[in-house]
Amino acid sequence: MNSRARTGMALMLAALLYAPLVPYAQRSAVRNGIEKRMEKKYGDPQRKKGKEEIEKITYENDKRYKDPSNKVQATIVFESKQFNKKGEVKNTSRDKIVFGKTGECMVMREGEKDEMWMIFNYADKANYMVMLRDRSAMKMPLVNMQKMIEKAAQKEAERSGSDDKASWKATDEQQMINGYNCRKFIYTYPDNAHFTTMDAWVSREVKLDLSGNYMLGARLGSYKFPGHPKYKDMINGFMVRSVLYDKKGKPEMQRDLIEFSPSADEKYFDMSAFRINDVLSGL
Repeated sequence: MNSRARTGMALMLAALLYAPLVPYAQRSAVRNGIEKRMEKKYGDPQRKKGKEEIEKITYENDKRYKDPSNKVQATIVFESKQFNKKGEVKNTSRDKIVFGKTGECMVMREGEKDEMWMIFNYADKANYMVMLRDRSAMKMPLVNMQKMIEKAAQKEAERSGSDDKASWKATDEQQMINGYNCRKFIYTYPDNAHFTTMDAWVSREVKLDLSGNYMLGARLGSYKFPGHPKYKDMINGFMVRSVLYDKKGKPEMQRDLIEFSPSADEKYFDMSAFRINDVLSGL
């Protein structure tokens, strides 16, 4: 994969990790859409084939993850801000990625009423979509998000690669952000993109190597910036802060890395306190 394609993948991964930045109403629609797609994907088509067929590739019969152990445990916390048209902070939210001993978890809207967890549990060979509000969890066969992300990243890289107006620019601006020395880079989006530019504050002081982990960890390795022929200090740099600007040049969204810890709270992988609804139970 060339540097432009890798950069496209890094941007797509950033976009996927920044999903909670979408306004609440849209986030709810996205969540509901995910649930419906999961139910349809693992319900209707497989119901026709019969429960016996789907059991061949799910849960205890899933042979993709022979070793359920994550090589590295860690917790990463991001803070997201949305701005109004006056440039004032409209709302703030926190999202967390937890790498436990036998699974990985995305904690969305931490501390809010609609806090939700998306868990990839390799010991159970299952995904859990946990809704804290009603103490319930939807269980489904372990989704191979890696292929989904790579496919989306390839499309983004191809789109970005075909537009010469998409580019990186280095600056001499440096700033200490949340304990990390960062250098500012500016990314200019293609003309047809929603945003015009992104300020990317990149640091090489974030020591993060989760490549041994299966899903989110492996993909976060690509979240680091790839080698760039002009800017050597982008190599292995991690985006500590990003600010996205609209067509009028006003900030619309900001994302900060605010915490990185080499440990994980295993409570995110204990389903004993939740009412489990298995999407396969209706087959």
